[in-house]
Amino acid sequence: MKISKISLTNFRSFKSTQSIELAPVTLLFGPNSVGKSSVLMALAYVQQILSKGHCNPQKLDALGDKTIGGFRALVHGQNLNESLKIRLDFAPDKTPFVYYGADVEEMANHIQNFQYVLMEDFGGSIESGAVEFEIAWSHRHQKAFVNNYRVWINECYVGCITSSEDEKNTRISELNTQHPLLIPDNNDDWLERTYGEDSDREPLEEGDYHTEFEQALNQLNPNPSNTAAVADTENTGEQFINRIAPVSLSCWAGAIPRLGMPVMTNLTGQEFDGIEEHFNFLVIRQVLSQAFVLPLDKLLESLENSVQIGPLRVVPDNDYVPNPHPEQNDWVDGSAAWDLLHKDPNSDDSIKRLLQRTSDWFASADKLDAGYEVINHSVSQVATLESAPDPLGLLRKRHVFFKELRSDILLSANQLGTGISQVIPIVVAANHDSVGMVSIEQPELHIHPRFQVELADVFLRMRDKHSFLIETHSEHLILRLLRRIRQSPDDELPKGFEPIKVSDVSIVYLEPTENGVVTKRIRIDEDGEFVDRWPQGFFVERREELL
Repeated sequence: MKISKISLTNFRSFKSTQSIELAPVTLLFGPNSVGKSSVLMALAYVQQILSKGHCNPQKLDALGDKTIGGFRALVHGQNLNESLKIRLDFAPDKTPFVYYGADVEEMANHIQNFQYVLMEDFGGSIESGAVEFEIAWSHRHQKAFVNNYRVWINECYVGCITSSEDEKNTRISELNTQHPLLIPDNNDDWLERTYGEDSDREPLEEGDYHTEFEQALNQLNPNPSNTAAVADTENTGEQFINRIAPVSLSCWAGAIPRLGMPVMTNLTGQEFDGIEEHFNFLVIRQVLSQAFVLPLDKLLESLENSVQIGPLRVVPDNDYVPNPHPEQNDWVDGSAAWDLLHKDPNSDDSIKRLLQRTSDWFASADKLDAGYEVINHSVSQVATLESAPDPLGLLRKRHVFFKELRSDILLSANQLGTGISQVIPIVVAANHDSVGMVSIEQPELHIHPRFQVELADVFLRMRDKHSFLIETHSEHLILRLLRRIRQSPDDELPKGFEPIKVSDVSIVYLEPTENGVVTKRIRIDEDGEFVDRWPQGFFVERREELL
């Protein structure tokens, strides 16, 4: 799964809903403290909710236990009477089908002469989607909770799960049974059998069912259909009629369904008393699980595979003790990159490839051309015992050296300029196969302008492997991106580059206003020129200093 858009409402410096469209390479620009890092924080917050159920965290795990101050510090204006919203649009990127329960068709092969609802392959038919979390504060219970969780699939609204303040009444409160993936594949035949040929495929009276799925779900629902809530079309952005009574659901953190398992509801038919009723229950459970659980399972998997690299990155000394099992939060200060490079390359082919790719980026003339090879050597822990027998390798450890190509001298990281150590985590993350999205705060810190423009090439050349979300002030980064776009139509790109499309790059400017932050995407044409005017001028400070 790849996140394609982030929309924030009442989140930190964002008040009215603002959307940030993501590309393979996305750059966030704007003044200090405008809210660029809030975009990265929103992703870490969603991950904390989905993985641990924490809606009021004092710290965010994915950001290296960064202290944030709980829900009060996240809602705009610290107003606990307001809720905040985070919406994430996504592309499934070959999302696998997940059954979430029994294989109904296989079971049906062993049983004859009964009918059950035949549904489309919901999970395998997801081409795009979006999930939205509305998080509120309960004054009565003094805690934050997800009071509404909404889902859109293939640009059409699916439904909403709602929670009461005490989190004891959690339910599917809305379900758009006219969604194309919720209409059975033989529904026209069912309409004709049920309402006759003269019905023109439409129910004739109020209260009649529009689809067989709708009928089966209401028959299994102990709540009467006349208790269906009026559709909240303002928040869904679509006109639809909610014909489904509330379906009680087992959730946590408010309206978040239990992940990694079929939905647990109060629908009847769970016991194998009536065959048709039970099979309809299995079908409906599978569809509801794929509609509400599958997007969250895949979203959490994607977020847990992402890395966020902070602005201040560690410079390891000679006594650096690597973590043999680096975790996501170790990326924030860059230590996870060093931990990976310290692993024995002879014991793991993936580590050997990572070391070779990283070294190539620093040594090759057509890449960063830093003048160094990255080498992982085994060194004696105690010099006097260097020649002593050590069959188990207990007296030796791995160390990362930088071999200067001009002199063949081996240098440690702390013997180099700070810039190299700041670039290492970025290059390692970009070349690490197990990483998804790479988010970076101010990659340009402590880095020479030449390195800054070369970093843009790192992002562009690795954009098929990862997506990059970059919070930056660097003029040099953007100038290189524009140049590569400009070179693409005329086939002037350096060796190793695939043509850069305009859609490969998203440049978003965040501007503070009295009503919160406003985002604006600065469009680029195929000539590498801005289509939209840069707010207040493109890096106007430089021009003013030259006048």
